[in-house]
Amino acid sequence: MSAIKKTKKRNQSKGKVIQLRLIPNESNQQKEKLVNGLWKVAQSALWNGRDFSISEQEELKQLVAEHFENNKNIKRNFKDLVERICLAKRFVSRRKGRYISKPIDWLNINYKNGLSGTASWLEDVKEQRKSVPHYNEGITTLANGILKYMESPNIIVFQRYRRMLLEQKQADLLSIFQITIINLQYGL
Repeated sequence: MSAIKKTKKRNQSKGKVIQLRLIPNESNQQKEKLVNGLWKVAQSALWNGRDFSISEQEELKQLVAEHFENNKNIKRNFKDLVERICLAKRFVSRRKGRYISKPIDWLNINYKNGLSGTASWLEDVKEQRKSVPHYNEGITTLANGILKYMESPNIIVFQRYRRMLLEQKQADLLSIFQITIINLQYGL
């Protein structure tokens, strides 16, 4: 993605001329990277094993991108969204008969029973952490680990967060972490 920068040049015969030139916008590149990463997390956690066409993936990434609109701190938003995906995965896993809607619905910012509806769940977790500091800390570890890996994809980061999730006895999150890293690394 790019932004437009206006530069003024004087032309003696015509007065002022405004020339438009494209410059890379680091913020948009970072947002695009986080959108791709969040899609990989959602795919790994909620729809692992399902193949999506390139056009389906692009459409779903557009829905994910809407969750980043009007956010000043996109890294914080990314981590919150990862935690919310994990909360949804755990909600579904706790009781037979629960399910996640199809991706086109669940990722839609206007669908209250999807990702948008999990905002209050994360707020409840944050409130609980005021009195129980380590409450559900594995989801934060996972979110931090994926973000760190995206910023610096190397074995040291991978091993560090893998070890932390093992120490916290977060087998379900470890699985999501490892599958997401594979998907990020190999573009699956």
